[in-house]
Amino acid sequence: MATNQTDQSTTGTDDTTATAPERDPIPSAPDDDEDDPYVIRPYEPDDREDFLELYDQVLGDRNDEWFRWKYEDNPYSDHVPMIVATYEGRIVGTKPAFPLELRIGEKTYQGLQPADVMVHEDHRRRGLYSRTTEQLKERYRDREAALFFNFPNEATLSGSLKHGWQIVEEVPTYYRVQQPDALAGDNERLETLAKFARPFANVYLRAREATVRSPHDVTVRRFADVPVEQFVELAEQATPGTIHANRDETFYEWRFNNPLWSYDAYVATRGGEPIAGLITGTRTEDGTKETCLTDVAPLGTTTERRDGLVAILERILDDRRSVAMVAASGRALPSDLLARFGFRSDQSRPFSRLTQPTTQVTYPLAGDDGHKWTVAGRAITDPLNWTVTFAEQDTW
Repeated sequence: MATNQTDQSTTGTDDTTATAPERDPIPSAPDDDEDDPYVIRPYEPDDREDFLELYDQVLGDRNDEWFRWKYEDNPYSDHVPMIVATYEGRIVGTKPAFPLELRIGEKTYQGLQPADVMVHEDHRRRGLYSRTTEQLKERYRDREAALFFNFPNEATLSGSLKHGWQIVEEVPTYYRVQQPDALAGDNERLETLAKFARPFANVYLRAREATVRSPHDVTVRRFADVPVEQFVELAEQATPGTIHANRDETFYEWRFNNPLWSYDAYVATRGGEPIAGLITGTRTEDGTKETCLTDVAPLGTTTERRDGLVAILERILDDRRSVAMVAASGRALPSDLLARFGFRSDQSRPFSRLTQPTTQVTYPLAGDDGHKWTVAGRAITDPLNWTVTFAEQDTW
């Protein structure tokens, strides 16, 4: 399923390692450097090949194009924010961070999202997770970044909390399952149940769609590339005062070039004027095609936004009948509207029993006048102060 919590093979979006972090106490550096076989240091440009080789061993295949997009060509940092652990000159552990520009009111701040965290299997339980984490915190404390925020999986959530992160909330994910048998994988019991459920799923989804009143005066256009100017204009129609990625030209030009996904953009207009937009990301994972409602504009509410979203969702779902599943994350899309189109939350059955929750955590690097857990007057652990979609989560 299209969530960074469901399946280790689809993760990489957060504080992810192949196993849980070490349970030993946070170690201090040895008194005698010659007794320490590891070097903990910032990433250097020549480290890319070593990083990708370790990624292939621990998390799965990634290539230069993906690394350049995510880290080297990231417009929100002039360097790769990463701490590495080396042994005999080779990288055996990493603690990278995925930079984003966050907007809070009228101000912008840099946010860092720990991602692609790895420790080579021969070097686990040596304190490398702890040491790279602590050095990452120290390197960016009181510098350009305001905070860390990320979405650790079950294996690494305890490690994040041990190092001072606090939970914001469990971010809801909404699923519209169109081909249940395609999601069963190698589990024979689930496969049997899924094949049995498929015709009933189709009936259910069609019945839900029949309850939706389509606005006949709204036109939807699909774009193979994100129309940047239109989405910037839409984003500015209703910008929430919450913490969210700053949706300006830089964001739209870079964010949706992730080579692991194929993106399409949909814009709804009324009387020739844009009233809503959605960006979808589609990929095939282990032979199963899935589509994410990756981002929406505007994030805030306007009088015509809902009509635009109804028309866009109808078009997207008509275009994506052949995909196994469509998913959305967060609360930017109204949950009642998603329900009308047959989406169900992972916080309700059956998904609450089949998936792991997406837990958002945060850690401050700067504070307001000594208020450590507050940035721009917002308490960063309060879920009401955040608006996140898949676009705030690094692998989508």
